[in-house]
Amino acid sequence: MASTDPVVARSGDRATTRAPRRVRRRRLWLILAWSGLLLAAGFLAVEGWGLWQERSARQAMADEHFDDAQKLIDLALLVRESVASTHLLAARIARLRGLYSEAERHLSRCEQLGGISDQLQLEWLLLRCQQGEVDELAPGLLAAVDHNHPESGAILEALAAVYMRQLRYIEALLCLDRWIERTPDSVRALDWRSWVSNQLDHRSRTISDCERVLELQPGRSVVRLRLAQTLVESSRPGDAVPHLERLRKEQPTNPEVLTALARCWMAQVRTDDARKLFDAVLAGHPDDFEALLWRGNLERENGAFAEAERFLRKALERSPRDPEARYALYLSLQAQSGRQTEADKELAQWRQDQQTRDRLTHLLRTELGVKPNDPDLAVEAAKLLLQQGEDQLGLFWLNRALSINPRNAAGRRELIAYYERTNNPAKAEEQRRQLSQTMK
Repeated sequence: MASTDPVVARSGDRATTRAPRRVRRRRLWLILAWSGLLLAAGFLAVEGWGLWQERSARQAMADEHFDDAQKLIDLALLVRESVASTHLLAARIARLRGLYSEAERHLSRCEQLGGISDQLQLEWLLLRCQQGEVDELAPGLLAAVDHNHPESGAILEALAAVYMRQLRYIEALLCLDRWIERTPDSVRALDWRSWVSNQLDHRSRTISDCERVLELQPGRSVVRLRLAQTLVESSRPGDAVPHLERLRKEQPTNPEVLTALARCWMAQVRTDDARKLFDAVLAGHPDDFEALLWRGNLERENGAFAEAERFLRKALERSPRDPEARYALYLSLQAQSGRQTEADKELAQWRQDQQTRDRLTHLLRTELGVKPNDPDLAVEAAKLLLQQGEDQLGLFWLNRALSINPRNAAGRRELIAYYERTNNPAKAEEQRRQLSQTMK
């Protein structure tokens, strides 16, 4: 018989109503737990994606694919904007790309997020170095390299980059030698050292470094062209031709490649082939200096002196201070009847240009390497560079001289003359004002 006790009946009703509630609570907790797990998994997935982008950006930077590195670090920052290491890497990529204000922004954000660390402090120093404070900072940075700083490669890279930009080849070479001593297979360091060696006319070092780079990275076409051109200049056209033929397949319209190949054919007495190739270059690039120079030399060597004169004069219109083109023009005029007076005039100009070029070479390769903080040497180099039409480099050395000694009157006068010549009266007047203050 069913119980009629009211107490028993009420407790049974409560039992039957509690069960669905417990089930609902369990279901709710399960839903919340799964939602939390899904959110955590989603967060970890997004964070992992951002970390992967950051690692990929670091690798792209190491491979010198700086545009790719920038895109990847921008993606990483979408989800890692509050991570100091991501901003530090972004700053380094920006610095290597020459985007200094962007690098500063990332370094400031990095400092806000993580405070001052050794890595952050070093990156600030490297940025200041590349912005123009190399002479103030280099001693301390090189001392850190002497003590085997873990970022010695980055330090030497930054210093070498500045010295190369400033044409301070000896100092650049010293940094590159130390970099390669630490990492013998650094393609970037070997590439840069081959370029500096080429500027210093150290052909054997240029060739050996280029060959090593191409063993490590055969697709580095700029280095292959540098190697081929150095082989041509070293009277080794047979060794240069395979490199140039490969480059010609990759870059069929590159005038530097075609001109170097035509020069090889000249040396191999393939005169007609060389002439056709020079003409093909000039059809697409009528003002190409190298093609004009060597097209003129081709005609001169074959006795067509009037034709040679035509090409050489065009070359000198393009580069009026080039001593090689000037001397070739002198030889072409001398070989023509009744042109001796003109030839003598060109010879005198050649001697003057050659003297200027020799002095500039000695300044840049030797004296400024020994005395980088001598304002008078800097002004002299600037003056010669401006005479050669190298305005950007000339202005750099003038400004450098004045940063060393703001009272250097010779530097101010050269700047006044430059701004007057380039029709910039406001800047010329500003330099006159500063000069007058200097003379007081």
